[in-house]
Amino acid sequence: MAKGSETREVILKAALDFSSKLGLESLSIGELAKKVGMSKSGLFGHFNSKEKLQMMVIDYAAQNFTDNVFIPAFKKERGIPRILAIAENWHKWSGKYFTGGCPFVAAAFEYDDRPGPVRDHIMGHQTTMLKSFEKAAKIAVLEGHFYTGLDCKSFAFEFYSFMLGYHLYSRLLKDEEAKVRHNDALESLILRSRKV
Repeated sequence: MAKGSETREVILKAALDFSSKLGLESLSIGELAKKVGMSKSGLFGHFNSKEKLQMMVIDYAAQNFTDNVFIPAFKKERGIPRILAIAENWHKWSGKYFTGGCPFVAAAFEYDDRPGPVRDHIMGHQTTMLKSFEKAAKIAVLEGHFYTGLDCKSFAFEFYSFMLGYHLYSRLLKDEEAKVRHNDALESLILRSRKV
């Protein structure tokens, strides 16, 4: 990896960790420069604007999510095993790679009513993620695990909604049973979707 790419990786990793706790809007080039031991002008040279930095942090998080959630899940058997692996990997991912909560959940709430390029960028990644969940359900139908005619878009809606609920219960409410509740809800969704 080239020196410039290594430096950018260090910056994005620190920025992702920072924004997972305090939000993307709180990202400050000055604070981030201190955190990674660079000058403000040196850090600014990598991104040119706070907005560009915010979008690159989202891209970095999306790539990290793909590498640690989706790709390992794709090694599982198609259908239900893969869907369960996505959920389990997501649990591990949101507690392992940064000190705050899931950056997608935080960004979605932070920017849902704030128009502009950063919101559009987040929305693009969220749409891609939801389509991936929908595709996983369609594959489960093709594999004969789920019944023909399943509304796969609704499945994706519920799958993601359960993760949002898990995030709220585990992070904000500090509910020690949050993961159990999430797994129970997911099991119920899968049972309702199964081919009889």
